[in-house]
Amino acid sequence: MSIPHRIVIVGSGVFGLSTAYYMSLDQKFSNSQIILLDAWNFEPDSRSTSVQNPGAANCDTSRIVRRAYPKGPYAALAYESVERWRTDWGADGRYIEQRLLFSGEGGPLEAPKKKGETVNYVKDAYATGCEMTPGGAGALEIWDSLDEIRSELQAPKHENASSGKTEVSNETGQESSLRGFVSKDCGYANSGATIEWLRQKIIRMGRVDLRVGQVQKLLYSNGGARINGVALVDGTEMHADLTIIAAGCHSSRILQLPNMCTVESAVVAYIQLTESEAQELRKRQWPLIVNTHRGVFCVGPDQENCLKLGQCSTGSRVEILKSAHLMDRNEAASLRSEADSSVQPDWENPGTGWGGKVTLTKNGEVVDDDPESTAVNKALAAFRGFLLELLGPQDDFGSLDVSGRHDPLLNSIAVRPFARVRRCWYNDTPSYDFIVDYHPSFGTSLFVASGGCDHAFKFMPVLGEKAVSIILRRLGNVPKASSREEASLLEELRRLWKFPDHLVSEQERRGAKL
Repeated sequence: MSIPHRIVIVGSGVFGLSTAYYMSLDQKFSNSQIILLDAWNFEPDSRSTSVQNPGAANCDTSRIVRRAYPKGPYAALAYESVERWRTDWGADGRYIEQRLLFSGEGGPLEAPKKKGETVNYVKDAYATGCEMTPGGAGALEIWDSLDEIRSELQAPKHENASSGKTEVSNETGQESSLRGFVSKDCGYANSGATIEWLRQKIIRMGRVDLRVGQVQKLLYSNGGARINGVALVDGTEMHADLTIIAAGCHSSRILQLPNMCTVESAVVAYIQLTESEAQELRKRQWPLIVNTHRGVFCVGPDQENCLKLGQCSTGSRVEILKSAHLMDRNEAASLRSEADSSVQPDWENPGTGWGGKVTLTKNGEVVDDDPESTAVNKALAAFRGFLLELLGPQDDFGSLDVSGRHDPLLNSIAVRPFARVRRCWYNDTPSYDFIVDYHPSFGTSLFVASGGCDHAFKFMPVLGEKAVSIILRRLGNVPKASSREEASLLEELRRLWKFPDHLVSEQERRGAKL
């Protein structure tokens, strides 16, 4: 099949922007017109300066980049990605190397997995890490109890706090505690700065036509057998031989596939540190922290001397609970449905789905008239519990100024009000795998690259390259792999990212017309 002459990519986020970049690098597309369309005007004043969308999911200063994945294909993809983050992708502070503590609750990390323990998910990641991390198990450091974790963080031993107690299993005699492992080949990326940098790189290359517009619907031809481009809310029609939908949480709306992804509102909160406090934590080699038991992660100190706390997505929680054998398929579907129905945006408003700041009182509390104040406060309570467990005083309620029993810096961070809170939208697929494939109903005219599942950004340096390879493969232009391992990985990713058959059947049953 011939290479499409005119290509419209909807969405200038992780999938869309990286796909446009790698497509413009590939000589096979040298005669193609590549149009990158987004509702946000990234260059409002001058093409020499790009400004990130403050309401987009990728508007952030710190996204964890890790190789610790239970699934082999994602671990391999993360390996490639980390190597590229260390090049010009991560230059000028866009990528900061920082070790990562990946933790859960249960028995010793090297003991067999046991039902009911969230550390099982961590054990799977540890096993994969031992296989794929340069240096193997010797490059990974085990912190096998809450006391050891607090000691490594230079917080005094937890003696009386209920969250710090270890419980002994009657079945195995093994202690149940928060425990995990530390990987040193990790870090975090400034996602907003990376989006701006890549936009500017694409502008300088001169191969991509950047447009601004909000997509209302897809256009179809040949009796509905092919997609012929997109129609914008202002009535403009943009025709294309190949239309790529990479619109994040708006992809489901554009495709009229409400069950393609669970669209969720996520909350992140920031604790402001002083310059001296941030430097002290860096001197202690402070790690990025993921606690799968609480479903909370912590990043920083970042370039703005902030610690950022966020909650694991529903998809992540499902995978964690499934690994602990605490959830079957029906329960997982129920959790997704509950999350979806509770926060589903009002798609009738084309401006919905964008995040932004959550208004706080002077005391750092969510204002009462916020329609989602209950959900936000629940998230903030989870963040506070996470902080107190790791950084709080020995008894969680003791005086912070008792000499010798407390670390004043860590204790003050544990109880410090949040400086700001943000809400953003993201989407999970039921399988927690991305969708990067042609829509089966429309030949080679419609390609979907979406379902970022709260973790796609870490793969941005390689994600667009994989998407272009999958696009070309269907057109009969099989990209030459540099190694057998690379070819094998692409085939595995094609299987994981395949457009779900049940969505096609669902669309046919509903008679949805694009």
